[in-house]
Amino acid sequence: MLLFYIDECGDTAPLEHRHGGHGSPSQVFILAAVGIHDSSREALGHEILGIKRHYFPASVGSPDWNLSEIKGRFLTHSSRLRGHERARFLPEGWRELDDPEVMERFLNDVGQLFAKFRPLIFAALVDKRAMALTGEDTDPLAIAYTRLYERVALTLDQVNRGEGALFVADQQDEHEAYFRSGAMYAARTALEKREHNRPHFEPVLDKPLWIDSHFGTLDRELIQLADIVAYSVNEWYERGEPPMEHQYLWRSIAPCFAAHWKPQKSHGAGVMVYPELEAYPPLDPVAEM
Repeated sequence: MLLFYIDECGDTAPLEHRHGGHGSPSQVFILAAVGIHDSSREALGHEILGIKRHYFPASVGSPDWNLSEIKGRFLTHSSRLRGHERARFLPEGWRELDDPEVMERFLNDVGQLFAKFRPLIFAALVDKRAMALTGEDTDPLAIAYTRLYERVALTLDQVNRGEGALFVADQQDEHEAYFRSGAMYAARTALEKREHNRPHFEPVLDKPLWIDSHFGTLDRELIQLADIVAYSVNEWYERGEPPMEHQYLWRSIAPCFAAHWKPQKSHGAGVMVYPELEAYPPLDPVAEM
């Protein structure tokens, strides 16, 4: 069984609801899925915990798990901010990384998780700006989930035949309500009618498993990897090129994007943009000079 841990970057609110200021709708919505075999779940989860115990010794084990949570934006803030700015924008545990050399070692250790466990990564990006230009009003949540389900199902059918897959996510009231209402399946059916190569969805469980982060202590650690991926994919798309600063861990993430089994490219396979692009920005890390 393949377990795909998912997390998001951005929101699904329509752009026309933008009122300016903090909390305005994002211009893109990204859903990232980091897949591992169920047999690797415990080992990877404990490796993440080991890294956190090493770098956040005063915060790991606290009743407030958020003190040591690893997120993509925290990696960026921690690499850029010093002193009082860190206390303002970062959880308390991250104050233990207020040293550039320690931060560099931390990034190396987190990046090594991708190299060691080689997760299968998918990311679905919905450009709400491009949708607004065409007048399309399909919910970005439906688009992102549909694309992830399609690509995972096709991969199981063409590459990992005989395997099953399950999406695992932190509790998300919006997502759960969307599935329960039937709106997700209705939107997915409408989107699938446009596709020429419909996969067999039977190997993929029909909806995600939403964990309670207070009790799913191991799984919440793995979901952090999906957050890092989603944040870095957002940066890739906004720049139109790979974000090569170390805090984005692009050199570690990019080799794990699923590639299409025929052209052997990740564009439109491991990384999907909707509406479809005529040409994708490059994904491969820029070579060292």
